[in-house]
Amino acid sequence: MNMWSWISVALSGYISIYSYRNNDIKQAIIFKLMSLGLLYSILFSVMPFSTEPATWVLISLLVAMFADGLYYFKSCIKVSFIAFLCSQLLLSKAFWCQLSGSIVWWMPALLIASAIVAFFLLLPQLDNLIIPVALMGLVLIQMAWAAGEVWLNASNIASLMGFLGCITFILSWITQAIHDFKRPIKGGQYIVSGTYLLAQSLVVISVMP
Repeated sequence: MNMWSWISVALSGYISIYSYRNNDIKQAIIFKLMSLGLLYSILFSVMPFSTEPATWVLISLLVAMFADGLYYFKSCIKVSFIAFLCSQLLLSKAFWCQLSGSIVWWMPALLIASAIVAFFLLLPQLDNLIIPVALMGLVLIQMAWAAGEVWLNASNIASLMGFLGCITFILSWITQAIHDFKRPIKGGQYIVSGTYLLAQSLVVISVMP
């Protein structure tokens, strides 16, 4: 049953991308929300055995569904962006609440240094997107920092999945910013949607008991 649920997540995500490429916006929205809804149901099904981080991830998925539903309507793009920020902050809480004790400071230093290099490399492409990209970058970096700290402390596969999920979110957002607002990337929508769904799936896996 669980295997079929994950296959359904991947299939729904693919149909959503295909529908968007064929300008069938209604179908794209339905299947995008279905893929996130399936992730929600997978995690919710183990809630009696789960912990606080899983609860925050569940709430973040609801907000992400709201953000993704609005994303396809250009008049709502700003609201979608704010909702997506809130979703990422809720995911961050899922990682921060797992931490206690000392912090390994080389992790944020490495992430910030990498972000600065990436920001200046992408600067010629950003134009008027500098502020939203910088804001999203800060949110994603602190989330990746928290996930990285959890991984360093726990040193298990689940925590590694969470950290990789956060890194994948960063790659997805950078690709989306360039593809949507600067210049189209060949296969960009597949890359953005595919990496976004992969990131959400990895985070869900990381908090499952």
